[in-house]
Amino acid sequence: MAMNDLLTIGSSGVAAHQRLLMTTGNNIANVNTPGYSLQRTFYTADTLGGVREGYTERVLNGFAQAQMFRDTSTFANRNAYLESVSHIDAILSDDSLSLSSKFDDTFTQLHATTDNPTALSTRELALSQFHALTDRYRTLNEQYQVQEKNISQDIVEKADEANALITNIAEINKEIVAAGGSPLDGNNAILSDKRDQAIKELAELIDINTIVQDDGSTLVFMRSGQALVLQDDHTQLSIVDGDPDSTQKEMTLSLAGSTRIIGREDIGGTIGGLMEYRKTTLDTSRNQLGQLSIAMTDAFNTQNRLGMDLNGDIGGDIFTLPTFNGKEFSTNTAAGTISGSFIAGSGSEVTPYDYRVTFTSATTFEVQRYDGDQPIDAAIAGTIPPTNFQLDGMDWDFSSGPFAAGDRHLVQPVRDAAASMTVSMSQPEKLALASPIRVERELNNRGNATVSIDSIYDTDPTTSDFTSPGGYDVNGPAEVRINAVGDYEIYDGLGVLMATAPAASAGQQLFSNAVPALTPGYEINIDGDVQEGDVFTMGYNTDGFNDNYNALRLVDLQQQDLVRKSLATSGDNKMTMNDAYASVVSFVGGKTSEARVAASAANSLLEQSTQRHNSISGVNLDEEASNLIRFQQAYAASAQVISAAQETFQTLLSSVR
Repeated sequence: MAMNDLLTIGSSGVAAHQRLLMTTGNNIANVNTPGYSLQRTFYTADTLGGVREGYTERVLNGFAQAQMFRDTSTFANRNAYLESVSHIDAILSDDSLSLSSKFDDTFTQLHATTDNPTALSTRELALSQFHALTDRYRTLNEQYQVQEKNISQDIVEKADEANALITNIAEINKEIVAAGGSPLDGNNAILSDKRDQAIKELAELIDINTIVQDDGSTLVFMRSGQALVLQDDHTQLSIVDGDPDSTQKEMTLSLAGSTRIIGREDIGGTIGGLMEYRKTTLDTSRNQLGQLSIAMTDAFNTQNRLGMDLNGDIGGDIFTLPTFNGKEFSTNTAAGTISGSFIAGSGSEVTPYDYRVTFTSATTFEVQRYDGDQPIDAAIAGTIPPTNFQLDGMDWDFSSGPFAAGDRHLVQPVRDAAASMTVSMSQPEKLALASPIRVERELNNRGNATVSIDSIYDTDPTTSDFTSPGGYDVNGPAEVRINAVGDYEIYDGLGVLMATAPAASAGQQLFSNAVPALTPGYEINIDGDVQEGDVFTMGYNTDGFNDNYNALRLVDLQQQDLVRKSLATSGDNKMTMNDAYASVVSFVGGKTSEARVAASAANSLLEQSTQRHNSISGVNLDEEASNLIRFQQAYAASAQVISAAQETFQTLLSSVR
């Protein structure tokens, strides 16, 4: 077998080292190009002498690259959550936006009314504080609404970015396959880098897995298995209104004429992080704020109704409690709708949950509480009729039927409650700061006992002895007389004996301990020594405007447990308004802290995997500079081989002549 001549060997060496120099120069030129992978040109020796035609390929470790993609998705997911939750955490923690400071301002002004209950100036200031309080609630809720809108827009934009990247990846795959997978000129390496950079950017948006094919193309799937890029097709992502809540955007995937909804837990990346924050933190804390607003407004309303205003009338509501409407799922077959309202006096029973109503037949249904998308406790069964169903301090109206088996409804009672609360009282004299009942001892009583109001719990004319607009029923308890054995005889305004409380009751909660028990809407205590014939009287507090009894009770609301903690019906399941707001702040703060730790850990993992990938596929300038010198020397040596071949040939020609 004849060997190649010296000129051919030298020429192949010059060509080979020229390409090596070009590859090295290309590496140096792209040292700062995003997504660029180190390239190497390889040759094999020709059995006849010299080198064969070489090839250029990327230096790449598929496992290291895949890990970097996964860590990119994880960090983008945690960072998107952190950035979103940090925003609302800063708002809730801002003293100028805090509800706690506004609670303090309101109760401070109410306390000022106790010094002079008849002064219109202090009443007007108290009423203005109620307006300021509702404005603060509304401001906070608007921040939630703004962030909800921004997140929805951001999700749509990110989905559009993902679609553009998916299309780009599919197109580059076609170019690589069309080139036949040949890496001879290094063009495929450049195309592969562009595709992998697009895959990395896609990994920031959604969590993906990749499969490299023998033809050089790469298939892309979501982590849940749904295909994004196939050999001959690619998917289209869309963001659609949630069913039935249009504010809860959902992602759909369309491929080969089929469309399906992708659950947020299967999305990952930035888009998944935004959806997770919205569902687990934004909506939950917004519901907690709404729950607090209902508990507070109902407590003030209830207490004001238990007093007497400056006009001598029984007090009315300070705030208007909002109503709510359910949302119907698109798959419902019947046109029935659900509406509802909050039961006056039951604001402390309201929860921060959403509710899903599922009809098991046209007249039977189940109600399931939800915290985000997690069911809470067991479902509650109900039937129609009756058309009203009461649960957790709410009255639900099912009169707008019909309903059908399988119909579902979403009810979010407190979602917008903070934005819907309004002050209905316009006149400061309507603040009911006085007690509607007056109790006294007769001046000629022989004993030293005194009578006092234990509590006022009901002023509704239909269920108590108070009359509208302000008065006291003549048939209600009007006098207590001590008989010969020390019992407490209770007479109405006509002098008719109504009931007797035994001496053993010691005059405590007299009406409850009487036989029969009485429920006039208030309770009294008689303390001290009583003597036979002692008389104690009760009647409407006519002209008792200087009385601050109910003003003190309004002030006391700040320290009362009014907001429901849990579904428990007993035990420590209530908290104060300040504690409730602190709980909202703490909840969001806790989520922020968790997100910060998770994002930091994810960033550390991403830095490690990126460093490992770059150590393999990144350009090292020191190494390339060394290669440049080596290849230059080899190029020069190969050129010398050609020169030697020419001189030898000239010598040969000279000898022939």
